Amino acid sequence: MTAKNSTFAGQLKHFAQTVDIVDNSTFNQIRYLIYKYVTKELKSDYFELLGGEFGNNGNRQAWLRTFWSSDEKLHLWPIRVNDGTYTNPVTNAFDKATPMWLINPDKKPLDEAAKCQDLWSHTPNLSQYQPSAGQPVRTAVVVPLSFQRLMGVFYMESSEYMEATDVGKLELSRLADALAMLYGLWDVNQANSRSKDHAIGDLRDLLDQAKFPKLAKPHVFVAFSERADEAVRSVINDVLGQYEDKLEFTDWTQMDEAGSITEQIGKEILASRFGICYLSEQVEPDGPAPRRFNDNSNVVFEAGMLHARTSVTADTDEGGQTGWIPIRERNSPPPPFDFSTQRILYIPRSKSGELNEPRLREMLKRRIARLLGQS
Repeated sequence: MTAKNSTFAGQLKHFAQTVDIVDNSTFNQIRYLIYKYVTKELKSDYFELLGGEFGNNGNRQAWLRTFWSSDEKLHLWPIRVNDGTYTNPVTNAFDKATPMWLINPDKKPLDEAAKCQDLWSHTPNLSQYQPSAGQPVRTAVVVPLSFQRLMGVFYMESSEYMEATDVGKLELSRLADALAMLYGLWDVNQANSRSKDHAIGDLRDLLDQAKFPKLAKPHVFVAFSERADEAVRSVINDVLGQYEDKLEFTDWTQMDEAGSITEQIGKEILASRFGICYLSEQVEPDGPAPRRFNDNSNVVFEAGMLHARTSVTADTDEGGQTGWIPIRERNSPPPPFDFSTQRILYIPRSKSGELNEPRLREMLKRRIARLLGQS
């Protein structure tokens, strides 16, 4: 092991030089290790890392903000106060990119000295130091963080009076180098995460607003009354089954999700490009022949939604055919006015009212093929 890697700070710097990504979890683990090290080995009672932020002048960092601290304290310090002097020795060290080893020449607590003394860079005219630790502080060390740019500063406080040594200054410099690299990697990772989140948000907005070509099988909504002729319903389902490689369809009686069935039907219609509405139901199921039929009001309402849906889609660039097929019984009142212009498929029956299934299948297949643009 080389001399520069034989200490904790040396090892941490080596680690920082080998990693590519530093996320919140990684930085939190590093934070714990650093706090344990400075507490045990460097006799620190308080440790804080602050990041520099740009001010209104746009030329340099004008503030220091706590990134993390050993006692969960938060600081937001302007570099200088209104009279032009530094807010405190920490902002002074950051602004001048100069490390400081601060003590009271009388070896008493720092806050009892009118001016503290810097044993590292011998900075003159330092203001009084106000500790962050919850006990008397006799030594404070402040080291700027610089990695391609001035990024921030860390400082540590100790209740013990400690003279500056070359070994101590070298170790703290290596710690500052390691923290600067890790902080820079974390900052890049955060920026990438924000960019990713913005990009995903843009895609979400695009998906909500834009119209794309339909790549999936088009959806067909099938509407009918509970009292509709079961033989007709069976033919409709059988014919649609022959197009299962080209279409998917929803039979409203198979919708079993919790919640309002009306709301679910509305969503299904909005998701559909095609529709089939068997409007009729028998007036008197057990009545004499010929059977008489009425249009079911719920199916008429759903047909109106499908009519509006397919009409609007036809005028957009959504792509693909759209349309719906109204199916009625001939022995019914006149069709609703809005549907009277549609090409209604009338159920073929004999004079006695028997369903002509082969004819109905042929008619329905022809109409579906026309919807799909196949004829």
